[in-house]
Amino acid sequence: MPNDPVVLFSGGLAGDGVARNTVHLANALARRGVPVEVVCLKGGALAADLRGPSVTCLGRGLGPRGLALAAAVPALRRRLEVLAPSVVVSMGNHAHLAVWAALRGLHDTPRIYRISNDPAHYGQDPLRRGLRELGLRLIAADATRVLCVSASIAGREPFRRARRDRRLDILPNGVDAAAIRARAAGPDRHRWLDDRAPFLVAVGRLHRQKNYETLIDALPLARAEVPGLRLLILGAAPPERRAALEGRARALGVGDAVRLEGEVSNPFPLVSRAAAYVLPSLWEGASNSLLEALACGVPVVASRTAGNAAEVLAGGRYGALADPTDPADLARAIVRQVRPETCVLVGDRLEAFRLEAVVARLCGVVASARSEHDEIQMQGEAEGHLGPLSGSLRGTNTEY
Repeated sequence: MPNDPVVLFSGGLAGDGVARNTVHLANALARRGVPVEVVCLKGGALAADLRGPSVTCLGRGLGPRGLALAAAVPALRRRLEVLAPSVVVSMGNHAHLAVWAALRGLHDTPRIYRISNDPAHYGQDPLRRGLRELGLRLIAADATRVLCVSASIAGREPFRRARRDRRLDILPNGVDAAAIRARAAGPDRHRWLDDRAPFLVAVGRLHRQKNYETLIDALPLARAEVPGLRLLILGAAPPERRAALEGRARALGVGDAVRLEGEVSNPFPLVSRAAAYVLPSLWEGASNSLLEALACGVPVVASRTAGNAAEVLAGGRYGALADPTDPADLARAIVRQVRPETCVLVGDRLEAFRLEAVVARLCGVVASARSEHDEIQMQGEAEGHLGPLSGSLRGTNTEY
């Protein structure tokens, strides 16, 4: 019914893209007068950005995220039974199977699964790939709507039935360019800003997906054309991962030209002052950091396999694309974007990814699912008033 809340489920509310999109949607729905509850394993810094929606933290147990999500299914189920939501939206790939499991038996609850990352992970072994495909098929068959952040993801085989049934929408991430530019204008005391030597910047956790190994391999090749070029990587990392990348840089003779700064609360002053932003990922869904770099007005280089990067850059009209497995190709793209006479700039491309417009469309999908839920509820109440005859009528409809 109209006062039944929308539940948004996310693993947490830290600074990743799924968490940011959860907060954007929750706030937009609240501004429209829709009751919203964000349910997650644990909170995070972005919880402070919620304006109106409530938050329930189920608690994260020990061990990897997948095990913690599996352990949280009973608590999620109990919370859904208490709330009786009009719609449940699973905001990121990591959470979908937990939501699917918690919704078993709740057939009248519309459920939206947002495919936030490319499910066909690069280099995945056949067994894991097969299990992932099975999970995606379960999710796609269960979904009231499937939301994909790029056309390439929407075209994957597990979503064929959802495409056929017109239950699939393509909805990329959006960016608040004005807010990003305001933050980019803030102060930053990083010592690399004190000289005029150019530097590249990359933003994102130090995970295999981000492919920083190839970016480090490309740096000495690019420095042969652009002397003094340096690389600044902003992202959280376990100590062993950080040590491995630093050792790789030293072995290539660029140890002093590579800095791993860890996670930064406001990376945009550094991004906006870089010679170029680089997204070398092996896979992505729809990179928020790519859109944020475009909002900063910095030339960008992106991997051709980094989710919808090729779509965002219109095949190279608004930035350079490179093969993420080829350091020489990546270096050539970097050199092209660092040089003012050859670089390709963003122009008006961000108009297609305005946060306000993207979130409005997402709210529309949720509103449609809520309307469907209300119709089912009202139909059920009407049938209930028919008394013993109602079962006969339902049986007759089923026969026809």
